[in-house]
Amino acid sequence: MVNLAVIGAGIGGCSAAYFARKYIPDSKVTVYEKENSIGGRVFTFNWDGKNSELGAAFFNRMNKTIWHLVKEMDLKVKKLGESMDIAVWNGTEIIFRSSQPLFYMMLKLLSKYKLSVPKLLLSLRTANEKIKKLYKKEEKLTEFWELFESVGLDKWYKMPFDQILFQMGINRKFIDELITPITRIIYSQNAKLGGFAGLSSLLGVYGEAMYSLKAGNEVLPKKLLKASEAKVELTSKVKSIEKTSKDCFQVLVGKKLSFFDGVIIAAPLEGADITFEGILKQKWQAREYQKIYIRLMKGEVNLRYFNIDANTKLPSVILNSKEADPITRFSINQSTKSESLVTITSTEPIGNDLVNDLFKKGKTILDHTWRAAYPIFKTIQKIPPICLDNGLLYLNAIESAASSLESSTFAASRSIKILKEQLCS
Repeated sequence: MVNLAVIGAGIGGCSAAYFARKYIPDSKVTVYEKENSIGGRVFTFNWDGKNSELGAAFFNRMNKTIWHLVKEMDLKVKKLGESMDIAVWNGTEIIFRSSQPLFYMMLKLLSKYKLSVPKLLLSLRTANEKIKKLYKKEEKLTEFWELFESVGLDKWYKMPFDQILFQMGINRKFIDELITPITRIIYSQNAKLGGFAGLSSLLGVYGEAMYSLKAGNEVLPKKLLKASEAKVELTSKVKSIEKTSKDCFQVLVGKKLSFFDGVIIAAPLEGADITFEGILKQKWQAREYQKIYIRLMKGEVNLRYFNIDANTKLPSVILNSKEADPITRFSINQSTKSESLVTITSTEPIGNDLVNDLFKKGKTILDHTWRAAYPIFKTIQKIPPICLDNGLLYLNAIESAASSLESSTFAASRSIKILKEQLCS
């Protein structure tokens, strides 16, 4: 019997518990979660029978790990964006709208941005092929930085995203007007963010079709945790982890000490406040995290705010290329002639004056703040170690490069496979 602890019941921790059951069948897993709920940064809000994903919102078929988990849990997916009308607003007017006929839209893009469009698409295709190789090599290498270097993806996190794009021959106007709105909607940062985070943003949008779960994305971590048969302890904050002389780990929760053969940390250490004792590689580089604000509103949208003609249909999603504007996304979840259900995402609290400008009339359904939505992505020379010690794994190390459903579940799978090699070989 292998006794394992998982710290954190977000998508990473729940996946780790599930993979432990799958890859180490004789394991006994205890999951500690300091909050009173499962799912972490996956949050589905249901209003009047309509799901709104206010956390990790989508995935695609390229996301190999998450896609397999969805299928293994027998969950139904829904395709996003088939009829989605996406617009880009620059603070003054709508400068791009996807509802235009494809041929006309491509001619307009080529006329305005020249060869930047085909150059970007070619670069994304090349990068995607390297990511496919990463999955094939993950069994042979331990650390994330080794995996990335082995397929030539390390340059993406060593340089700012916009500099990489410049080197590819993509012009500044294209970056400012069409790429920055995407990095802002995904990570609330402009195109100067770390390169791999920028790449992840574009692959999620320009690549395969996007999907979410019909029942809501928060169903997945709950299903994984149930399938893992793990013992779950909510409102249980881990205070310390100490490696004993017998090479096991002593975990302190409240006043209770428990002993484990291996420990998976599936939560950002920046907010965990865990004390380590006797750990070989306890050094890790603290990261700043992005705070974002979400307001769900119901009301009549003021089209004049976006300089949209009153007789024109409201776009499904309005992205914002104006960096000085705190609003990064304005999404229409459902709409009638008289009112719409709208999700507003911003990097600052949305004041009532701005709400009054955005809506002719409306009411707030929900205000939600993510205090640590994802790291503020910067260039790094190497992804921090996943192995803090033999038997102690930190799957959130991968968040220094990118943060997504796929990165968390991939890191969880990798962590358990490493743990199996360390404890069961």
